[in-house]
Amino acid sequence: MSKTVALVKISLTQFFNFATKPPEQQLTVVRTIRKQHEDGYSVPPDCYKQFREAVVRLHRTGKTKEFLDQLVKRQTEPTRMKHYPDLARGYKKFMGRKILDWFEPPTGIWVCEDLQIKIRPEVCLVIDGTPTAIKLWLNNDDSLNKRRAEIITHMMATALPSTEDGLTTAVLDVRKGKLYRQGKSDKEQTALLRSQSKSFVSLYREL
Repeated sequence: MSKTVALVKISLTQFFNFATKPPEQQLTVVRTIRKQHEDGYSVPPDCYKQFREAVVRLHRTGKTKEFLDQLVKRQTEPTRMKHYPDLARGYKKFMGRKILDWFEPPTGIWVCEDLQIKIRPEVCLVIDGTPTAIKLWLNNDDSLNKRRAEIITHMMATALPSTEDGLTTAVLDVRKGKLYRQGKSDKEQTALLRSQSKSFVSLYREL
């Protein structure tokens, strides 16, 4: 009887960090993830948790943009005091005068060979009539661009069930208020992601 090979399970963020790094830095990413799995991964404090929860509550309960201003004013922890004003400003810019209606985010699993990644968009909105599953990009850096956003939107589009007619995917660079919509899911993108996933699993098992 053949031995069952265990799947390697990582987050979308971890895979993105791997896929967008040059080869020598990919080794470091894999080593870090492997060590977390071996030692027992403990989730570090998430300074953005309150902001994500506030955005969800804003849309679920039909609050106005000013709800985010109130969130900013309530902060006393230094890291949140530093980042939340920019996040609130950028998110309000994204909202603008759009007609936004909330629907519950679907979840899915992206699987390639022996790699498994859970896909969880934080926000799902009907934007001016288009149902859109959105991944919030909260990082304070310039690592996100159109091509890199397509990695995430392609994986989301592949993994998420179509709970809404015409569901599309997007990544929101919150600080800039810039929405990267789903690009064309072509064969090249699929082939690239398959190659990256095989490379990750190979490194993970050989290191």
